[in-house]
Formats: sequence, C-alpha cells, structure tokens
Amino acid sequence: MRGYSRGVRVQVFFGESDQVGHAPRYQAVLAYLRKEGAAGATVTRGVAGFGANSTIHTAAILRLSLDLPMVVTWIDAPGRVERLLPGLCALAGSGIVTVEEVRIAAYGGRRLEQLRFDLPIQDVMTRPVVVVGETSSTREAVELLIGREFRALPVVDADGVLVGVLSGGDLVTRAGLGARVELLPAMPREARAAFLDGLPDRQAGEVMTRDPVVLNQRDTLATATHLMAERKLKRLPVVADDGRLVGIIARADVLRAVGETFPQDVAATAEMPGAVSVGEIMRTDCPTVFGDADLSTLLDVVVSTRLNRAVVVDRSDVVLGVVSDADVLRSVDPAADAGVIGALMRSAGRPTGAKVQARALITRPPVAVPPETPIAEAASQMVEARVKVVCVVDAERRLLGIVDRADLLRAAGDALRDMFVGDSTGEEDAD
Repeated sequence: MRGYSRGVRVQVFFGESDQVGHAPRYQAVLAYLRKEGAAGATVTRGVAGFGANSTIHTAAILRLSLDLPMVVTWIDAPGRVERLLPGLCALAGSGIVTVEEVRIAAYGGRRLEQLRFDLPIQDVMTRPVVVVGETSSTREAVELLIGREFRALPVVDADGVLVGVLSGGDLVTRAGLGARVELLPAMPREARAAFLDGLPDRQAGEVMTRDPVVLNQRDTLATATHLMAERKLKRLPVVADDGRLVGIIARADVLRAVGETFPQDVAATAEMPGAVSVGEIMRTDCPTVFGDADLSTLLDVVVSTRLNRAVVVDRSDVVLGVVSDADVLRSVDPAADAGVIGALMRSAGRPTGAKVQARALITRPPVAVPPETPIAEAASQMVEARVKVVCVVDAERRLLGIVDRADLLRAAGDALRDMFVGDSTGEEDAD
C-alpha cells in the first residue's frame, strides 16, 4: 500500500473587502500561487466571524453590505512553500497566515513528487523571451547575450514564429566569434570591443540552428525534464500551436522543481525509483588542481572537461573552491597575453607572462555537501547559489566527487520516467 507524502498546509485569513490594488485580495493570492507553480489552492467564504477589530460580520439576509471572512487554503510540497511563503505573507496584508505540516494520502491519484512535474509548461516558463530576428546581425546577438545567464537566443520571423536558435556554439563555429560568449564579460572593455569588431558581417538567419527541439505550451514539466536529460539541452523554446514563440524553459527551472518536489528525507523514499542522494550519482573523475598550481597547470585542467572548471584543493584534498574559465581570464589581460584565449578555446596558445596561483582565483566559497545529501537539497543549493558544480565531501571536507547540473537533471529524468511509467500500468501496490 502506498504511504503518505509529507506536505505543508498554508491558510490565509482576511476579509472579503480586502484588496490588493484594484483586485480582491483572494484573487491576488491565487494569481501569485498559480504563477509560481503551486500545486493548487482553494478559497472559502465564511458565514460569520470577527477579527482584530472585534466586529462580527455575518451573512444575515437583511445585511446589505457584507465583509465576510475569507480563507485561502494551499497545500503543497515543503520546499515550494518555503520559497513562496515570503511573497504570500506580503500579499496577505493585515491578514493571518498559518502553516502546518500535513500528510497527503492522495492527490488525484498522483504522488507528491508529481505535483510540480505535472504542471503545463505555460505555467512555469519564462516570458517574455529575449529574441532576435532572422536579419539581426550576429554582433547584435552577441551584445544581447553578454552578461546574461543564458547562451542562446531564439530566432523568430516577422510574425513571431520560431525559425531557429542561435547558440553560443553557432556564434563560434559559424559566425567567427573568437571567444565563447561566457568569456566576454571577463574581458576588459577594450579587448571585448576588439573581438566584436572582428566579427564578420553575418545575419542570425545565416548561422542559426534550424529545426530546433521545441515544446508545446501544453506539454508538462516532466516532458521538458526528459527531453533535456536525453538530448543534453540547457534550454528549450516553448511554442503555441501555430508555431509562435511564447516562452522558454531552462535547466534551472527544472532543477528548482527538483529541489521543491523530490523527497528530502532519503530514509523515507523506498518507493522512489532511481538515485536519491548525490553520493549515488557523483562522478569521481574530478578536474582538480592544488591551490599552489600555476596558471599553465590550471588551464590544462580547466579545459580538460566540458565543465570548463577546476576544483581547487589543498595537499590533503580539502576543497578550497572552484575556478572557472572566466575566473582565469579575469586574472590576465587578453591583449597582453593572447595565449590564454587560445588555451581556453582549446586551440593553439599558452599563457606566457601571468604569475598566479590557482587559490588566488577563487572568488567565492564552494557549495560542498556530504554524499548522503538528497538530490533535491543539492538541486536547491545549486540554484540558490547560481553555481554549476556541487562538490561532494567527507566529514573533513575532503573531495569525494562532483555533481553538475546535467547529473542532477539526468537523475531526475530517470526517476520521473520510472515513476510515470509505473503509474501508467494501473497496478496498485499490495497491502
């Protein structure tokens, strides 16, 4: 017999006449919860009650002006409640907000893990979307990408119909950009301008990838997870039935859902298929350097994997931090040491003049977790810290392995595939 799932019930109490701007407060609360992907909420209207002013309000038939008590009840996964609660409290105004843990026996025949992943993409996608037209210049596209978290732009025609995607790889291999887009913000302004001035005069439609993988706005977040994991994609355009671009779903959106929805208590997940902790999915072939490694050694390690990162450790393998290719580039002047750009682009070139140790390039503390950490918690920490690598460490913070976004996405995709296939068989667990 399937057990209970742990959930949280939030209730908001206020008066019927309360408003947020020109809208009734209950409508504002519902709109907020739906926009943020909450599992569901219900509004109830009381027949009588009183609040802080001690005035009794009733639904008596002779009363012409009513201000009856209203209650919004919202039940959801603990992680999502924690994320949305501050915004909900702000919307509650002078109302009362209560929070209590509940056990969920059923949710329309679905388990709690499915609540977020059953949502249609249109409820969680990002919009509006930064786009370019087919006749936009590649320089315009690059300038739109500099400093952004994403590395690709949808390309649309005059009617807003998606015709392709212009990725960072397209800009390097087809448009002649001499450095990856993510490296450009780390360059001094003059060096960056020189790279942009050297771009051939090409249009986005000439170098874009045509017929990209897309989602329909009615597809679910589970579908997006499967596609991203299987195709190793970071972002997927979302289109309407007529092909018009209506949004974007990113890997970070999926990982946020993993953090909010997947089980946090590893010991209580016997029915959850697949891996549940980072120790089960971590990779031990970590790109590592010692803290006193020179720039040349650091560069060799940074470019040795698709991560473009190196974990910096001391002589006892204690994690000190993570250094990215952009961190390396910030430490030198590309104009004076062009070999660094060549090395980072995996082409000819070596650094010549810079004397710097790896530990000096660490810009922030690493995200480090023990191997028993649930996948959900690791995903939440990764999204919150806006990092691409989580270090798995022992009790003394010695490096055991690493987990990146692709690893977490693959684990979530495997679990969801098993979970949804199992539910589609119609079989029930034995008592």
